Amino acid sequence: MILNFRRGSAFASTYARKYLKDKNPKDIKKITVIRHAAIGDFMNIRPFLINMKEFFPNAKITLSVLRTAMYGIPEDIIDNLHIMDKYDVNDKKKKTSFIYRISQARTLEKQDMIFDLTDSSMSLMLIVLAKADLKLGYAYRAIRRMFYDASTLRSDFVIEAESTQHMLNLLGSKKLRPLEYGFKKKYPKNLQSQIVYFAGASTDNKKWEEEKFNLLVDNMSKEFPNDKHIILQGIQEKEQFLGVYKNLEDRDNVTLKAPMELDETMQFLADSKCIVSNDTGIRNMALAVETPTVGIFFATGAFRYWPRDGVNECVFNLEYSSPDVSDVYETTKKLIRKIYE
Repeated sequence: MILNFRRGSAFASTYARKYLKDKNPKDIKKITVIRHAAIGDFMNIRPFLINMKEFFPNAKITLSVLRTAMYGIPEDIIDNLHIMDKYDVNDKKKKTSFIYRISQARTLEKQDMIFDLTDSSMSLMLIVLAKADLKLGYAYRAIRRMFYDASTLRSDFVIEAESTQHMLNLLGSKKLRPLEYGFKKKYPKNLQSQIVYFAGASTDNKKWEEEKFNLLVDNMSKEFPNDKHIILQGIQEKEQFLGVYKNLEDRDNVTLKAPMELDETMQFLADSKCIVSNDTGIRNMALAVETPTVGIFFATGAFRYWPRDGVNECVFNLEYSSPDVSDVYETTKKLIRKIYE
């Protein structure tokens, strides 16, 4: 494997170049990928993992995760799990000690390669303590390069599912597009006349106002009377979204849908015509089953989560304030008509 890139576009130590010089991808037997994140982030790295297994055909892949964020782990792609605890197993409000985290980090056996796709203080600790021939990560800050043998920059203008694969491109992998999530057989599409709305998000500052969602569903249900307009509820108590459903209870084509198990949710999203959502896991799940989405962004940059493929749209304004209902409505209406009419 020969590293080939222009100065400043990626970084590699002299050791990394020497180590890789006489290595073939088939020589790599053990790889760990660090992804201390939630379900949306697990969806984002599926193309990375699928391409990794193809590029390193003989490697066993271990995924390092947080115990508190294991919902949606790509168990169909990985071979082993390594678990870290940020909080005490018996007391979710109590953080684990530094010594305890060190002991967990050291349970990871020696690897040929480690890829850090998280870039957090805990993942960096794991990078420092773990034994591996080659360590790769993101060089957000110059000091980070001290901890990795090779690193790439993660652009905020490229969808994350692509930017993670730049680490593989660094090593010579030719794959990038099309993004393959590996769900076509597991969740075959059976298109239903349903448009889905999800008003939740991981943090409150990412949530578009429920009254705006309410007005959007009101307008959309009139514009597309032959479609079902489904307000999908979340698993948390605060994700009932009764404010979104307010004054729409008597509308024949508007319904509330209770949360489902993961497989049922994935199939439900696969069968839907379009998903309208905040920046959250549900939207990433819809992307993974190739269902058109309209993302509403104002707390985070949109480009990092927006596939510019013509079947997914993002609504945001230059000030990154909460978008107007009319903007989301017009964008969703045009997308649905372009795809299905």
